[in-house]
Amino acid sequence: YLKPMNCPHHHMIYKAVPRSYRDLPVRFAEYGTCYRYEQSGELAGLLRVRALTMNDAHIYCTPEQVKEEFIRVMRLHIDYYKLFGLQDFWMRLSLAEEDATKFVDDPEVWPRAEALVMEAMDEVEIPYESVRGEAAFYGPKIDFQVSNVVGREETASTNQLDLVMAGRFGLAYKGADGQDHAPMIIHRAPLGTHERFCAFLIEHYGGAFPTWLAPVQVRIIPVAPTFSEYAHQLRGELHRNFLRIEVDDSHDSFGKKIRNGATVKIPNLLIVGSEEQSNQAVTWQRYGSKAREAVAFAEFQSRILEENRNRADWRNV
Repeated sequence: YLKPMNCPHHHMIYKAVPRSYRDLPVRFAEYGTCYRYEQSGELAGLLRVRALTMNDAHIYCTPEQVKEEFIRVMRLHIDYYKLFGLQDFWMRLSLAEEDATKFVDDPEVWPRAEALVMEAMDEVEIPYESVRGEAAFYGPKIDFQVSNVVGREETASTNQLDLVMAGRFGLAYKGADGQDHAPMIIHRAPLGTHERFCAFLIEHYGGAFPTWLAPVQVRIIPVAPTFSEYAHQLRGELHRNFLRIEVDDSHDSFGKKIRNGATVKIPNLLIVGSEEQSNQAVTWQRYGSKAREAVAFAEFQSRILEENRNRADWRNV
């Protein structure tokens, strides 16, 4: 069936067996799709969709474990952003209003929870701003903010500390004192929804993705139909190494094929003709450069696989 969120399902999995403080933290992760029937006027490209793919997780822990678990999650978020080359991001800490009774029945819990979250954020040393009155009803949350292509601030992903749902779902663990205690819950999805994150990546790179991210990593262009067989031979070699390859053996002119590759921002164009075929070589042109490099095919393959493994950005190689 269709579900709008993963939280209740993870809570019920936690509840399915008795838990001890020795079992915690318990971490459940799910890579799946949720569905929300957004109004048609609210839909916006990949930024606001009705089917949401997430690498979602919930962490159930003791109050003593919250800070360390929160730090681990924050560092996971940061590692993801750096991996994808996103440098211009910051965090926003959403806190309760001064009167926290509208958020949770036990307002004394809030100051402790907020203090733990702020300590964790200080330790990861990423700038953040605090906003009163914008917390989720069940606890303080961290939003990872980015600027879109027109400079508007957008929320890319969220990390939340939940003070409420354990009680509402009857979740508990047996403490060292032999009594039942409600676990603290951390909700985390480091990439937010993948659709939304892809929108940010497209804007960030302007469609000119590094080789490891590009939908098509290499396009091979034979200068004449005579060399199509050689082009497909090279494609097969690269494909066996799990690279994403196309051969442009259309009837367009050679010049138009080069322009087409530049228009769709293919990171690597390989030109093959008589000399390349005779020498088992290619002529390599990177996106954004008019320079061409004659190189043995084996060397090209070695270099491009190394770039792929290292997730290198073509602007820095």
